[in-house]
Amino acid sequence: MNECKEFYCQLNYEHVFYPSLTSPNGNIANNGCGVCCASMVIESLTETKFPIEESARFAKNSGAREGFGTDMSILAPALAKQFQLKVEKTIDPQRVLEFLQSGKGLVIANPAGDREGWIGVFADSRHYVVVASASGSEIEVWDPMYRPGRYDVPKRAGKVRMDGFKAYAQFEIIVNDCNGRPYYLFSK
Repeated sequence: MNECKEFYCQLNYEHVFYPSLTSPNGNIANNGCGVCCASMVIESLTETKFPIEESARFAKNSGAREGFGTDMSILAPALAKQFQLKVEKTIDPQRVLEFLQSGKGLVIANPAGDREGWIGVFADSRHYVVVASASGSEIEVWDPMYRPGRYDVPKRAGKVRMDGFKAYAQFEIIVNDCNGRPYYLFSK
């Protein structure tokens, strides 16, 4: 079981500038879910402190912050190399579930949000969350956009159980939220 050494809510970091070509006035609050997930993964899997400001600089310097948000396909391998971790990119939900059930590491998932036939649970639009573990088919999620009441709105009500900042849901919810988008499996 992986423990979150420090939970980072992106809404607390509006003051941290995170510009890009398409978001010249971007900040962590409006574009930094990937940065927050990176900080939580690195701090939880290593003995290294990786605060938001440092994570944002790292993402920018690695080239992962050129468009809207953070490009995890660039950031994930850069993080793995820098912090001597392994990372595997997959779109196979069964692989993700087996990895989580094994307790070997943490997953950064990329929910796509609302689409025809599906109302996003972890996001209305593109977003990153950390999936920390799975017990059977129930997963633990660290959502950097979490604030009290986030999952109480009608479209999300009853689909997520909260314990502090930790969200618990059935694995099928993240699978439907991601809808074929990649997962990044980080391990030591």
